[in-house]
Amino acid sequence: MKKVSLNKKLEKERRKLNKLGEEALKNGIPLTQDEAFMAQNRKVDALIVKVIKESERHRKNRQER
Repeated sequence: MKKVSLNKKLEKERRKLNKLGEEALKNGIPLTQDEAFMAQNRKVDALIVKVIKESERHRKNRQER
């Protein structure tokens, strides 16, 4: 997946995470106990790892040239 589309997907998923977090806090639910928030948080974490790995791969390829 291209870096640009990964970054766009990450931003979209972060917005969802923020919305879920705001809703949980508004309802007095601790974030760690909100299953939807935690599932979305794991999704965002996985995307962050992909973005970092992709960036490292591009950096490594540029250094080899």
